[in-house]
Amino acid sequence: MMTTEAVNAGVGEPPVEVRPRIGLRVHSALPWLILPDGVPVQLLIDASTVRVPNTRSWFNGVVSQRGNLLPVFDLAHWVGFAPTDRKQSMLVAVGQGAHACALLCTNAPALLTVADTEHIDTSSEVGALAPFLMEHFAAASGAARMFDIQRWLAAAARQVVGNETLATTH
Repeated sequence: MMTTEAVNAGVGEPPVEVRPRIGLRVHSALPWLILPDGVPVQLLIDASTVRVPNTRSWFNGVVSQRGNLLPVFDLAHWVGFAPTDRKQSMLVAVGQGAHACALLCTNAPALLTVADTEHIDTSSEVGALAPFLMEHFAAASGAARMFDIQRWLAAAARQVVGNETLATTH
């Protein structure tokens, strides 16, 4: 069981709670995405993605995880960045059962020591992802935000099928 600890922020300031959290990085211009407690994460090694016809370019297809098919998303591309280079990214399975998916990530999932804060520069965040980001955290490796992956997955699932030339609103 993980515990939290309080550290002194400075003389005369209240202690700041720090705690370990799992974080994902889908693009260097985006904050680390912190997953809710209890959401399993697994790095998929040598996983082959199968493309699905007539789907958006940010939907990379499906991958088998022990016999279960997971949808694979390029979240950074969904936000508006250029497609992620599959050779320079990692495939990370998030969740389990019907609420699971895989994301292309630029960094391996990491255990981050985060501290709650309200003073984080969020100017680098891309608008389309903003509705799915919650609390701000500070970590040694950069800004981090709580990511409501289940809400995002429900929204993205409604957009998967379609022609890229149609309206691309998120």
